[in-house]
Amino acid sequence: MAATDTEQARDSGLGLLVGSKFASTVAYATSWVLLPLYVYEASGSPLLTALASAANVLPFLLFGLAAGASVDRSSPVRVMAWMEVANAAVLLLVPLLAYTVGVGPAVLCLIGFASATAYVWFDVASAALVPVLAGGDGVFRANSYLWMATTVLTAVAAPVGFFLLDLLELGPTFAVLAGCYLVSALLIALIRPPGGTGPAGPPERGAVWAGIRYIASHRLLRVYTTVNVGVGISAGAVYGMLVVFASRALGLATDDYRLAWIIAASGTGALLGAVAARRFKTAPPIAAAQWMIGIELALLLAYAAAPSWTVALVAVLLWNTVHTCFLVVGISVRQAATPLRLQGRVNAVGRMIVWGSVPLGTLLCGWLTDVIGPRWALAALAVFAFASLVIALRAPRALALEEPAA
Repeated sequence: MAATDTEQARDSGLGLLVGSKFASTVAYATSWVLLPLYVYEASGSPLLTALASAANVLPFLLFGLAAGASVDRSSPVRVMAWMEVANAAVLLLVPLLAYTVGVGPAVLCLIGFASATAYVWFDVASAALVPVLAGGDGVFRANSYLWMATTVLTAVAAPVGFFLLDLLELGPTFAVLAGCYLVSALLIALIRPPGGTGPAGPPERGAVWAGIRYIASHRLLRVYTTVNVGVGISAGAVYGMLVVFASRALGLATDDYRLAWIIAASGTGALLGAVAARRFKTAPPIAAAQWMIGIELALLLAYAAAPSWTVALVAVLLWNTVHTCFLVVGISVRQAATPLRLQGRVNAVGRMIVWGSVPLGTLLCGWLTDVIGPRWALAALAVFAFASLVIALRAPRALALEEPAA
């Protein structure tokens, strides 16, 4: 009977978590489409627009380790619920200011930074909660569902944001998005994880750095974490330069329907990759990494050399299928190999690598595109994926998941 109750609690909790991710992703993804857009329209300043975009990335690099330590000291459910309430309060500042003193571009940048900061704690706590609800055997399936939801909603964030902005204007639009955060907070508050939601214990000495120490001491996680740096930089080159590559390498205008098809193909690939990731639950983790990084590298080079938009579309669809699958598998491996008491800190390190390496790849590719052109720039950034492949090939294939200690 106790086992049945535990399974019911896990299934119910996963359903509520996926529902909260739907509501939260609608708010987060839509707000990060609208904030840089409105800042640029209001200011005409590329610098302020860049600051608005950077406000989405910087908080994870600044506060990721601290968030991981605080999540492990508290309860992931409690942290997530309060952070969603905090994010709702932050977004409600937009209509409040819009109807009183006005909301300028600089203020919107600060609001974006505060919203992204709250999201750091939410995201780390969410990653720590998945293995609690799914168990070690269920993280691949759970992460597959969560990534499917966020991929679909992120893809529709732009049209949803433009529709709301056109229908309601800035203030009411952000009030609606704040309501989405409150719905997410309510769903999270209903989650009852097996074993309760109490604090993990008193603060540990050097707790902030415990995630890095654990990864460094765990051979499998050390390999996966290291290869993610190179893979992330190469991925940033593709993601951040889709429009530029289509324009300069393929000769497509920014309003050409074929560009929209290429972008849609990338999103479809991400969805397919999230679906495929659950199939790797029983695959040897090192062999899976070797094959996926190798195929991803080949597809990246095929995309860089694509002679036409149709070839580029197929290449980027297949590339993002493999890349997203590798990301979800990597997250699942990290969760399955980490003790529950360290989930927040270990996952925070993994998230920081993604949030740091992808923008770095975009910046490097943008600079190299002006110097050597888009095709050679992508090929040059593929060197980082090649380095990750070399590291994966040198790793012992016998490395496997160890059962984490609770």
